[in-house]
Amino acid sequence: MQTTPNRDEMIKDVIERELVMFLNTKNEGGTASCQEDPDMFRKWRWMTFSVLSDEYIASYHEDLIQAERMGRNLMTEKYARMDNLIPCVSPNMDKVRAITAIERQWMQELFQEFPFLFPQSLARFDMYFPAEMETLSERSLDLYRQCVDTAMQKGENLARTRYANFYADMGMGTLEELESRLRAKIHQSS
Repeated sequence: MQTTPNRDEMIKDVIERELVMFLNTKNEGGTASCQEDPDMFRKWRWMTFSVLSDEYIASYHEDLIQAERMGRNLMTEKYARMDNLIPCVSPNMDKVRAITAIERQWMQELFQEFPFLFPQSLARFDMYFPAEMETLSERSLDLYRQCVDTAMQKGENLARTRYANFYADMGMGTLEELESRLRAKIHQSS
């Protein structure tokens, strides 16, 4: 995905708005450990947006502004949905399920291609991803679906590209290099 100053600034603003919501999300038992590392939150969220269109990012930016105006915290809603503490917040569940099915397939492919780098199951994805999609406006969902459809037409896997971007940004190398190092490390300790 090409980056422009406007795109980079928009992503940064989206992430900072999300971070405020995230840090204001109340957790049972106090502050969650992930809330104590805002820089890592920024990196993970940048990874998400790194593969999405400018149009989607602008629309989601508007979702965040609208939520702020209404006193909604989209991060609180997402985590409450993950834990089934509140009912579904989206009137667009058919769209959420369709996008989730494609993203889940991409994650499954990633896990199969890089089993040492991604040894976990899809259980966390199955809770997290649909809950996030439920907080989007219909316009943002439609634009997200366009990103997914475009990637599918090009034979791309957005999950793979996200993680490739993340690890490259962290200076850790390619997915293939990381997988190889982990495989060698595990075989050495066997």
